[in-house]
Amino acid sequence: MVVDTISDFFVSNNYANKFLAIDYGLKHIGVAISDPSNIISIPYSTFSEEGILNDISKIIIEEKIYGIIIGKPYHLDGSDSEMVQNVEKFSKKLENVISEPILFLDERLSSKGYKSGKKMPNDRIHEKSACLILDDFLTLYKNSPSGK
Repeated sequence: MVVDTISDFFVSNNYANKFLAIDYGLKHIGVAISDPSNIISIPYSTFSEEGILNDISKIIIEEKIYGIIIGKPYHLDGSDSEMVQNVEKFSKKLENVISEPILFLDERLSSKGYKSGKKMPNDRIHEKSACLILDDFLTLYKNSPSGK
């Protein structure tokens, strides 16, 4: 289920589980997970859409994931980018295979620094971008009344 606010996202979290972030792309989907203390993000892997939809349930169980954060790509002026519809379609597919809450997080600048560097393989860029999305979320998490 997609939730609208970070408060709704935390409603049933027992704060012992980790979070997973997704940087969605048409060719590559980067995934990062938080450490057990929910302090830092760790690059996990890069998938195709079919690959992540097939593996997400297993990842959630093995990594003890509480919730999913998906970067939502807005233009710098705050308007929807061309990719927003693709991200929303992907999240609907994800909802069909998982029961964990999904939160969209503004990812306007999450991959700009990595994509401009050109010093790492393209698939790794998306994992690092997922880390940036997750780092932004973890900052909100730590500063929320529900965070520890």
